[in-house]
Amino acid sequence: MIEGLYRDVVFPEPPPHRPYVFNNTAATLDGKIVTGEVDEPVMDLGSPLDHATMRVLESKADTVLIGAGTLRATPKLWYAADKVRLVATKTGRFDPNVRFFTDAPGKAIVVAHPDAALPDLAAGVRVIRADLSDKPSWLGFLATLRNDFGVRVLLCEGGAELNAELLRHDLMDEVFLTLAPKAKLGANLPTMAGGAPLARAEVKRFELVSCQPVGDEVFLRYRRA
Repeated sequence: MIEGLYRDVVFPEPPPHRPYVFNNTAATLDGKIVTGEVDEPVMDLGSPLDHATMRVLESKADTVLIGAGTLRATPKLWYAADKVRLVATKTGRFDPNVRFFTDAPGKAIVVAHPDAALPDLAAGVRVIRADLSDKPSWLGFLATLRNDFGVRVLLCEGGAELNAELLRHDLMDEVFLTLAPKAKLGANLPTMAGGAPLARAEVKRFELVSCQPVGDEVFLRYRRA
C-alpha cells in the first residue's frame, strides 16, 4: 500500500467566523486539470502517490467540498464513510446514484442555488440552498458550515470555477498543487482556477511552504501571503 505525503501536516487556527480553507489540485505542466475532455474521468492525471496523498489531505479536513462538474468528471469518486462531503451546483445537473451519495447518504450535502431543480435524492442527503454569487454570500455559507456544522477545516477539491470563486474572494488559505509530468495543451481546457481574470492590483500572492519532488512529480504547498 502506498503511503501519501503530508501525514504530519498541521493547519493554523481557522478565522473566527469561517473554516480554514485549503485546496488540493493536480495539474499538468501546462496547467491543465483534465487529460481528456471536460467532464471525462481524470484519474490518470496523477500517480498512485498523488492519489494516496489526496486521501491523506482528505483525512485532515472536517469536510470536503466539490463542484458538480468535478462530480460528473469522477463518477466513481468516494470518501471515507465518516467524511462529510458537499457538492455545489447551480443547475442541479448531477447523478444522484453515484458513490458520493450512495456510500453514506447521511454524510452527503448538496449546496444548491435557490433556483436549481434537483433530482430525487436518497433519504438522508441534506440540501443547503445558497446563491454563492458574491463574497457576502460565500461568507454566510462558510459561517453556516463553521457555526451549524462545526467545520473548522474545509478542503476544496475543485473544479476550476469553484476554486476561482474562493480565490477571487480571498477565502483560500492554502493550495496543495501536484505537478504531473505531462502536457495536455488546449486553449479552452480548464486550469486550476477559471473565472474572469483579476486586475493586476488584485492578483493574489501565495508563499511557498514546502516543495517535495518525488520521481517525476513535484508536490507543492502554498499559503496565502
